[in-house]
Amino acid sequence: MSVYPKPVQELIRLFSRLPGLGPKSAERLVFYLLDNHTEELKTALTGLNGQIKQCRLCGNYSVQDLCDICSDKKRDHSVLAVIAHPQDLAALERSHEFNGLYHILGNLLTPLEGITADDINIKSLESRIRNRKSEIKEVILAFDGTIEGESTALYIKKLLRNLGIKITRLARGLPVGADLEYADEVTLRDALRNRQTL
Repeated sequence: MSVYPKPVQELIRLFSRLPGLGPKSAERLVFYLLDNHTEELKTALTGLNGQIKQCRLCGNYSVQDLCDICSDKKRDHSVLAVIAHPQDLAALERSHEFNGLYHILGNLLTPLEGITADDINIKSLESRIRNRKSEIKEVILAFDGTIEGESTALYIKKLLRNLGIKITRLARGLPVGADLEYADEVTLRDALRNRQTL
């Protein structure tokens, strides 16, 4: 028999499924919200239900058919950054260096976990580029430097190679403030390959 009512148990169970939260942290969070912000949380969650959808073009979250980025005429529609998650879009936007459009796959290819090309937005990417071939001049593959990121990049490169568009990827190398002696071999190799003239 639990000491908490079923709705509270369910909230704790759901919160404990969030990344980085175990059962104890989830329990603390649920009781903090119950003690302080129940109505605000309920209003926010109700607002999400039915209002938030995915942009039909890029897959970003939006309240309209097209997200603000895809509908912005001031953005460069000839450059498309392919990313894995909406959080990646936010990170690139914070850099203030990219003014093109995005395509969100929803995940990276991870065959060991059963995530294949059929499970992510790769077909819609290919269709989007084929339909806008004259408009899209460059596709930037902006993935994590992981095995999954590398395999997804190779798969997409192979898929798009005959479409006559430029395919690039984010440069890799030493982060600002990093000590050379602690860098791994792959990071150093990429830093040497992507070196710039001063």
